[in-house]
Amino acid sequence: MKAYLDDPIHPGPLRVLDIRVMHGANYFSGGPVVIMRLDLGEYDEVFTNQIPGFLERLQALLPTLAEHHCSEGKTLGFFSRVSEGTLLGHVTEHVTIELQTLAGMDVAYGKTRSTSAKGVYNVVYRFFDEVAGVVAGKAAVNMMNSILLGRPFDTASAITTLVEIREKRLLGPSTQAIVKEARQRGIPFLRLDEYNLVQLGTGRYQKRIRATITSDTDYLAVETADNKRLTTLMLTEAGIPVPETVVAERLEEVIEFQARLKQPLVIKPRERHMRKGVTVRLDSDEEISEAFGWARQFDEAVLVQPFVSGNTYRVLVIDYQMVAAAQVTPPVVVGDGRHRITELIEILNREPDRGVGDKSKLTRVEVDEITQRILRGRGYSLDTVLPAGETLPLKLSGSLRSGGSARDVTDEVHPFNRFLAERAAKVIGLNVAGLDIVAPSLSTPILENGGVCIGATAAPDLRLHLSPTHGAVRAVAGPIVDMLFPAGSKTRIPVFSVTGTLGKTTTVNLLAHCLKLARYHVGLTSTEGLSISDKMLMKGDMTYPEHVALVLKDPTIDCAVLETAREGILRRGIGYELADFGIVLNMYEDHVGSDDIRYVEDLAYAKSVVAEQVYDDGYAVLNADNDLVLDMRDRVRSHLALFSRSYSNRDVREHADAGGLGVVLDRGDILVLKDRNTLRVTNIDEIPLTHQGKAHQNYDNILAAVAALFAFQIPLETIRYGLRTFYPDPAKLPGRMNVIQMGDFTVLVDYAHNRESYLELKEFLRHFTQKKLGVIDAPGDRSDHEIIGLGEIAARTYDEVYVYEGFDRRGRPIGEIAELLKHGLVTAGFAEDRITTFMEPEAAWRRALGRGGPERMVVILTGRAEKTLRVIEAHGGNAK
Repeated sequence: MKAYLDDPIHPGPLRVLDIRVMHGANYFSGGPVVIMRLDLGEYDEVFTNQIPGFLERLQALLPTLAEHHCSEGKTLGFFSRVSEGTLLGHVTEHVTIELQTLAGMDVAYGKTRSTSAKGVYNVVYRFFDEVAGVVAGKAAVNMMNSILLGRPFDTASAITTLVEIREKRLLGPSTQAIVKEARQRGIPFLRLDEYNLVQLGTGRYQKRIRATITSDTDYLAVETADNKRLTTLMLTEAGIPVPETVVAERLEEVIEFQARLKQPLVIKPRERHMRKGVTVRLDSDEEISEAFGWARQFDEAVLVQPFVSGNTYRVLVIDYQMVAAAQVTPPVVVGDGRHRITELIEILNREPDRGVGDKSKLTRVEVDEITQRILRGRGYSLDTVLPAGETLPLKLSGSLRSGGSARDVTDEVHPFNRFLAERAAKVIGLNVAGLDIVAPSLSTPILENGGVCIGATAAPDLRLHLSPTHGAVRAVAGPIVDMLFPAGSKTRIPVFSVTGTLGKTTTVNLLAHCLKLARYHVGLTSTEGLSISDKMLMKGDMTYPEHVALVLKDPTIDCAVLETAREGILRRGIGYELADFGIVLNMYEDHVGSDDIRYVEDLAYAKSVVAEQVYDDGYAVLNADNDLVLDMRDRVRSHLALFSRSYSNRDVREHADAGGLGVVLDRGDILVLKDRNTLRVTNIDEIPLTHQGKAHQNYDNILAAVAALFAFQIPLETIRYGLRTFYPDPAKLPGRMNVIQMGDFTVLVDYAHNRESYLELKEFLRHFTQKKLGVIDAPGDRSDHEIIGLGEIAARTYDEVYVYEGFDRRGRPIGEIAELLKHGLVTAGFAEDRITTFMEPEAAWRRALGRGGPERMVVILTGRAEKTLRVIEAHGGNAK
């Protein structure tokens, strides 16, 4: 696929600055989208009606855009907009969608939004396949530039490329039908490879499918079905009629068999032939010899059977119950005495329902070795003019993959034939089986009309039942999902998603601790790493969609707790579709100015996706003390829980009085308000996270966790015990309010890195009388003003300050962050002789530790807690 992604964007006035694929819900959409950052250049604020000939050239290149209604709500609505005048970003969006649709990937969602940069727009659109989505976006920009520059553009070639991608990457029809059925039932799915391996459900409740083979399908049964000789023996012993069969390794055996039967023969490989090496209606020794040699190319032994005339049927059995049947017919052409066979095939392939591959209703017929053998058998070639009225089959089977057609006959199947089909599946042991039967009809018992079962398939194609050429459509994906997930069975693990400006990592770890006490096996993602059942498997920032997928794929867990950060929401998506608990802790001005976030309200809107993307029976858990968070309740579709640091919070009280769930603090007690009942949990001072009630910055984390856990029906005793036994030590929460004793002085390690966390830490340190030595840095993705502001807060917090260059300069020159922090300190009146600057973090840490002593407290702010803690350990520190 890399070759497709490397296709260039041709030079022109429109430039693509970036293309990103968003997985899961995100800032722009409730589902996966491509975001193309498009610079209109000289065409910024130039409308299409101001560009001579633009509409006419667009109509010539992509006339099917006439079907786009746009905001006009009618056919030709989009072209009306172009005629009246619209911006090129909007046109690019529609072209991208239409190119995908013409390639058989019908998408219908897109929008174009301005960014903070002049002339730059985010073109947002859905996709069926992310590679196809990216390629379609590039092709749309190339088309726009071609129109603007008067260059030719090959629309057909662009669509052909997208069709190729579709055939290589999209799920096959059977897999897609099962996935669609599962999604309609609220069962999540995850794609496990680039082909058809899919996980339905999450965690320990997952099932897997590849086409119609499931994780519950017996391996021995699949092997049996692939072994045609073994299948024949087992069905014969079960009283199911099959053709007389011999296994031959020598040509003489085949000749003798034919002489005895005095009937035309069928020769095929013994195992796994997929119709390759199969030849039918063999009469002469010469035909038998050639067919025998061809079959031996695929297996050292061949199966030989008498040719049975009649119609061919596929009977589908799921969970040992017959659910559908179809008559299948090979593709044929009928001569007219004028056209050559190759021309007749071309005419056949122009039928509207036929397309490349297996994603269309009917598949185009490809001339392969089987077709050539059929032609040679009749003494024809592709250049032969087929006589008028003569019917020529092009394949041996009616498989839709090879261009055949299907007619539904489910209602015609005699009860006895239904019984035989279900018995055959049970004998072989296949929970999803396709039984191939040749008979005059299935409306009478095949034991009476001379019909036979000629084989069983372990991965039957559902397309001939889902989209038959003639007859009723059968919803055959439903019984497969019923089999995998019987009524009442669980399909997904509960998911807790946590976002906010401060406290996410602390909260997810607290939740995981309490859930573990409730005997859940938890998968956890955070900025510190990824853990399964309390075992850290990966370290680093694991808050991106690919890490969420790793947790949801894990078959050992029954609960997931996810830290959902700003960067993921804005740049990559949240990685899941819906959570059971969407928790928003707080919202402060942070990262404003990056990722097109102009105001804190924009950031709040972005993070509200966590509250919105919750199952109807789940809970959005919101901070009622923060107006930006509380406003999110208007977009919540699930149940709602509110928490507050004050018992007198009117919004919480009114919500609880109306039957909702609230959690509040009242004179230090944590109270749960539900159905007009008040339940006491514990006193805030008894929770180690609060450091005897001094660490107010952890109040929101605790109250939110209590609300989510109570809503999840975790017993109050378990919640209470979990709160009292969760300690902010370096092992559990590295870099989150870790208090470490260093002989005669104390060290505090924390991850304060923005204005609110600096202020919260200042308030916490106010409770300590020791002289405070601050070791500070700042991330480089803040504005100069914000970094200077951190220095000003530090000036009011510490007695001495060691400024160092952090690990996260984000492109800033070495020394710039330190200078900005120092500038803030000095501006706030902090004496320069009490400021020491370091370019090496470890040097700053060691110097400060060396300055520790009686009546001194060293406070180290770090985004690399593990490195910091190793330096402290080497200095002789032990966690308190």
